[in-house]
Amino acid sequence: MAQDDDTPPKLRGPPPGATEPPDHVKKPQIYEIFNSPTTPENSHSTTASSEGQPARPSRPTFKEGVQSIKSDDFLKIHHIPCAREGFMTGIGAGTVVGMGRYFVGARAPKAANWAFGAFLLGSVIQWEYCQAQRRKERAAMARVVEVMDRKQAEKKAQAEEAARLRREAEMAKQAQKSWYKFW
Repeated sequence: MAQDDDTPPKLRGPPPGATEPPDHVKKPQIYEIFNSPTTPENSHSTTASSEGQPARPSRPTFKEGVQSIKSDDFLKIHHIPCAREGFMTGIGAGTVVGMGRYFVGARAPKAANWAFGAFLLGSVIQWEYCQAQRRKERAAMARVVEVMDRKQAEKKAQAEEAARLRREAEMAKQAQKSWYKFW
């Protein structure tokens, strides 16, 4: 039951007794902005349907994807989540497979081809695995934040109820107090 990258994690619903989700659930957080589905407000190109339905975003083209790559992106590749793990696994896999093919008897160019293939395959598999773990962790964190906010709201409601009961008890005590004092 894997989710796509462009769908936000599905929450299981409110805990028993909850009425309305907290405010932050309705507003996207920084970590949700980058993986949220594209809306017409933040999309550059949209396609309108012929029957007056709302415009839906069109899929980006390969040309747009290539044009979005900047030379500065290659200098900041270490900031990409899971890139380090993917490259390290790919380098290790490429080295092991390339050396293994060379020692078994393949010529150097053929061993290099195998090493490069293993590097690509190892990098992609590790990167995808790391991304899946991040999605799973993000969904769990969203659930934890939601539950914590609900618990805080419940505690606040309980504290307000206790304060109200104390005030009522004090007012009842004041009402029972006699209006005179002997000394």
